[in-house]
Amino acid sequence: MVDEGPETKVIRKNAPVLEARNLVKEFGNVKALRDVSFSVRKGEVFGLLGSNGAGKTTALKIFVGLIRPSSGSAHVLGHRVVGNDLYVKANIGYLPETPTLYETMTGYELLDIIATLRKLDPKKKKKKIAYLAEVLELENAMDQQIGTYSKGMRQKLAFASAIIHRPKVLLLDEPTAGLDPRFSKFFKEWIRDFGRTGTTVLMNTHLTLIAEEICDRVAIIDAGKIIDVGTIDELKGKYTANTLEDVFVKVVGGGDWRTLLPSSL
Repeated sequence: MVDEGPETKVIRKNAPVLEARNLVKEFGNVKALRDVSFSVRKGEVFGLLGSNGAGKTTALKIFVGLIRPSSGSAHVLGHRVVGNDLYVKANIGYLPETPTLYETMTGYELLDIIATLRKLDPKKKKKKIAYLAEVLELENAMDQQIGTYSKGMRQKLAFASAIIHRPKVLLLDEPTAGLDPRFSKFFKEWIRDFGRTGTTVLMNTHLTLIAEEICDRVAIIDAGKIIDVGTIDELKGKYTANTLEDVFVKVVGGGDWRTLLPSSL
């Protein structure tokens, strides 16, 4: 059985690495999640695809342990998140949509502290920091305060912070936000590689093209509800669509777009 409480239990063979069970989250009178259920297998890149305000970030924060569900449960590596927060945080990497970084720290100081907290070997720590700084083209900025970084540089540093310990589970909220096309492509390649080498990835995005390029499966979420789940090919076949974008419009709905064109004025 998957853990239903704070105790640590043996994970059953082939159990999902991530699992949402009837998640409900209410903020006052606003119901951000409505009976959300899905599971993610080991090494899978799974996308939560939805418009802004659909509930994607709320779901991700529940998996991270930053907020608690009103009802239902989230499980990471066979453990219920509520009651096992430290275990979950030790085994995940998390990239929020808008990373909050220590402005007066240098890039090197931030990665050094995170690597130390993640208990990396001191020699490996230095090599990893140097490697990440090089491939992310942050070498010339590592001794500068983070407050001087551009949005793209902050995103790259936050990504490095999330992956430096090579986590079993990677939770990404709009990971390519603020990146130029070159590094957007780079991030997508790395995310795919993480999946291929056994890391389980749950990624939020509102961009259908990114989801179509890198996700093994997607869950379309709208107004806090999961509308459908499947591989890209399954969803395109089910809705007789050429692209995931067409699927999304059919599933979520839209108006007659022709009436919104400038020629209609």
